[in-house]
Amino acid sequence: MRTTTRAALVAALAALSQVGGKPAGTPRQEAGVQPPTLPQGRVGLAARHPGDVGLEEEEAVVFVERFDAETIEEVAARWESVAQPELLSLSEDTPPHSADARSLLVTHVGGESTGAHLYRRLEPGHATLHYRFLVKFDEGCAPIHHFFHVGGYAPPTPWPQGGAGERPSGAERFSTGVEPFGDRWRWDYYSYWSEMRGSPPKGQTWGNSFVHDPELVAERGRWTCVELRMELNHVGRSNGAMALWIDGALVSHIGEGFPSGKWSYDKFLPGEGGAGVRWSDEQAGPEPLEFPEGGAPFEGFRWRDDEALDLNFLWLLVYITKAPEGHVSRVRLDNVVVATEYIGPIEPAEPDAPEAPR
Repeated sequence: MRTTTRAALVAALAALSQVGGKPAGTPRQEAGVQPPTLPQGRVGLAARHPGDVGLEEEEAVVFVERFDAETIEEVAARWESVAQPELLSLSEDTPPHSADARSLLVTHVGGESTGAHLYRRLEPGHATLHYRFLVKFDEGCAPIHHFFHVGGYAPPTPWPQGGAGERPSGAERFSTGVEPFGDRWRWDYYSYWSEMRGSPPKGQTWGNSFVHDPELVAERGRWTCVELRMELNHVGRSNGAMALWIDGALVSHIGEGFPSGKWSYDKFLPGEGGAGVRWSDEQAGPEPLEFPEGGAPFEGFRWRDDEALDLNFLWLLVYITKAPEGHVSRVRLDNVVVATEYIGPIEPAEPDAPEAPR
């Protein structure tokens, strides 16, 4: 077990580090309810397992995928739905500190397909889960349209369901993606749930986003550790929440009463007040809104209206739609872990040793 002294040291180091040009661990939580404190840095489950070795033995761990296999067919056998398997291969380029010898390589060629995916159910379902993965986008990677999605279906299915542009009812599905948002290459959420906001010209509901921080860059050419926390609501309440860590630094936490901000159609803008707008289904058009200075507290997430709907799927996808014909994009994924508590970055085997370039 790690001591309080080590936890305090890690927290202090995280506060001094920089993520996307901002002090680590300072998500933009403007006026409103103070969010619950969440851990950050190397103080999670992974801290007890250098290189992630033996991490799957933790009671809190639900699923682990290291891609450390002899063939891609071995990897595919652990998933229920595999799209475009010819785009999948194994790479010897692995994250720093990882004890594994291989990662997953997705190779996309513009004009030939829209990408590939791996999908599987996580049963039994859960009310709170953490999802951690390592990703490396090549320097020349084309913009990613959709990426890493999680959520729940009732009933759960062995394949990913549709529903793009359609608001869920609250009883059959919800989802959140962690995505590098196309040409802007910045991290944000992409969420579908029963109270999501619509957009013009017809009120269609595409995934809602909540970070909108131009400094939270999804860097290409290096391995990045990403962790998502999903917390479901109690039925009848809007007390669901989400949180996002990049390289162990908490960069976003959003739930009932926090942060404050304003809505502009399907985008929640933290820290912003003044004129906003929503799509009114009743008026079949835009409805102007006015927010106080600094914004109004976020309403929270009513992910579900039925206890039978829980967190029960994991969907790794590389979906690219705007690559020039013949353009090659490569995305590597590794050290995917799903657990009921904070996981954190990969722990070095020798914490004081300088990191070798990869």
